Amino acid sequence: MRDGNRTEIGIWSELPPGARWANEGISRIVGFLIEGGAETGDYTFRVLVPRGMAETVRDDLRTLIAKENVDWIVDEPTAEFEAEWAKQNGLISGKSAIASVMAAYANTRIDVAGWINTFPHFTGSRLLNGRKAVLLPDAIPYDFPIGWDYNHYWGPQGEWVQWKHIARETLADGQAVIAHSKHVARRHGVKLLGLDESLIRVVPHAPPDLAPILPFIRDRKKTPETKRLAANILRDYAATRGLDYLRAFPFEETQFVMVATQDRVTKNVGRAAEVVRRLVRDERRNLKLFTTAPLHYGANWTLFPGLVADHQMQHDIVSMPDVPRDVHAALFHCASLTIHPTFYEGIVGTLTFYESVSVGTPCIMGNGPHVKELMETAPELEPLTFDPYDIPAMRKLVLNVLENPEAAVNLQRPAYERRRKRGWATVAQAYADAAAGFDGPVAA
Repeated sequence: MRDGNRTEIGIWSELPPGARWANEGISRIVGFLIEGGAETGDYTFRVLVPRGMAETVRDDLRTLIAKENVDWIVDEPTAEFEAEWAKQNGLISGKSAIASVMAAYANTRIDVAGWINTFPHFTGSRLLNGRKAVLLPDAIPYDFPIGWDYNHYWGPQGEWVQWKHIARETLADGQAVIAHSKHVARRHGVKLLGLDESLIRVVPHAPPDLAPILPFIRDRKKTPETKRLAANILRDYAATRGLDYLRAFPFEETQFVMVATQDRVTKNVGRAAEVVRRLVRDERRNLKLFTTAPLHYGANWTLFPGLVADHQMQHDIVSMPDVPRDVHAALFHCASLTIHPTFYEGIVGTLTFYESVSVGTPCIMGNGPHVKELMETAPELEPLTFDPYDIPAMRKLVLNVLENPEAAVNLQRPAYERRRKRGWATVAQAYADAAAGFDGPVAA
């Protein structure tokens, strides 16, 4: 439970072998927590995953500013442990059996002060003997049900219908629930899932800071030299990955906007792409869009892949999914502008706003509830927000900011710096306090 002066905190994940563990979503938050714990030296986070998944997770965590086996450890049940468990309990088959093996391994082999379950549909945490806190990132499909296949998701045995029951039971089993914003705590935690409000700790994310990943940046500002160095990172990555169009691409000289997200029903990538299509094809402007969103060709719930395919825009709208952290940061730094078109996020503000401003690039934001909660403490950001349903308004704001991006980022930088005073070390402490039951400040 304690190693020297460090408290060990378990992180529970049932993502199976072959699943994506990349620099996005909750996986990114785990990385930020580990770096926050590393900053203070107070915690060792022990990530438990199904057997066969550990090396995938280690490969990602080794890119953090944190030490393996000191700040973080990745555990998985051993083959010998699984064989012994199977002798007593039968063949290991299906998610529930895998989770049971993990819990048995945790209860007998891992001594931690408490556990953090990373998703409320990971039901195996109910089998843990120790104290636990469960994350409630959001329940967005209940606010945006259109786009999910009805029979699969919303029928009597639909996935989201079942999720609601499973999540309610898993969350109620924890000694604490961690929400990342007030709007999720109230709307999804209390109203939708019926949780006791006193169980919920609202712990907003600290703003990510990408500048340390690009050590040549000074004072969060761009220069021709910093853009050249960032562009070299991108070209080297393109050459390594066989991305022929980009291996000699002049990122530092090309005006482009950045959309950093996955593509889901609420992400609204298609409307941002439509803005760029109109500017490039209808108005003949020199502009490109780079995005970390993958192209899900054939999907009927997103406008994005169809727009790229129908208009043959694959060289004007470029998808670069699953990029490593240095490439992610270099894209933000070289971009002229970041667009966050999302309707709804479960956090306060948007990670793309924080990341973009941290390396000197302005970010315009769709004014969903997450951005409105941010503007409660940063009303000066309002001129750089837009109605995410309004394509002409988004287009107008894109052009306005591209005329003077430095003025826009100068307006946004003070809000970023204010929020940065509460860093990931504070957030890591709040998560650990919730998991272990320690008395400590609830970060709000």
